Amino acid sequence: MLGKVEAAVIASDLAIVGYDDYQDTISVMALNPLSAGEVIYFTNNGWSSSLGAFNGADPSQGAGNESLLKLTLNQSIATGSVITSNVVNSAWTWTNSGLIPGQVDGYAVFSDLALDYESDQIYAFQGPTDNPLLNPTHFIYALNMGSADYPGFSDSQDSLTGDIPLGLSEASKTAFAQTNFSFHGDPDGNHSAWALNMNAPAIQQLLTSGGTNAQWLDAIANSDNWGPVVPSIDAAPEPSRAVLLLLGMAAAFRRRRRHR
Repeated sequence: MLGKVEAAVIASDLAIVGYDDYQDTISVMALNPLSAGEVIYFTNNGWSSSLGAFNGADPSQGAGNESLLKLTLNQSIATGSVITSNVVNSAWTWTNSGLIPGQVDGYAVFSDLALDYESDQIYAFQGPTDNPLLNPTHFIYALNMGSADYPGFSDSQDSLTGDIPLGLSEASKTAFAQTNFSFHGDPDGNHSAWALNMNAPAIQQLLTSGGTNAQWLDAIANSDNWGPVVPSIDAAPEPSRAVLLLLGMAAAFRRRRRHR
């Protein structure tokens, strides 16, 4: 038995719009309404197209070679809402501890994504309750944050590489490889945090018009519309500047859509 599989959140319903490789946090935006009860998984294990599996996924290793994070929606989520993994809210629950169900003699646990400072990928997907990393049912979004040495998606050979899974594509803007290599750290260990910039002209235009799903996907998959966020080194789990910018953007997005 693989366990319960939640209802589908399809590709284009959600996009990754921020990440911090110092605090290992991510932000995602709902591009369509999301239903209460949905469960979405996030991993930085690279996808191997040649194997048809996440690199390192194994019945006894539920987190693969890297990390697995779980998001449960406790309430319906409106279009434009931004959910950030270090922000507590009654509308959602992030699971970043505890054993991953379904492992065979395995002890891997859920955790925040330990993002590599040189190159990494983040995948949003759904799957069964038991060993979801080994049994993904469908993919929602993929983001590649690379460097000059790892410029885009490629078949996963190690913790720095990962390919585009079935159902996603760069053409549909459901897979996005950052083209500005400063949007991630480097081999010297310089960390970074980046997010969709609400002040970018293209984003401002969409906030004014409301924008279609396709227009938002196109804007998100454009490095010109992203900007840096200074990572916080405080221990207190206060919203970072990225979170505040994104929450403000989401609120404006919702207001505009209601008055279209």
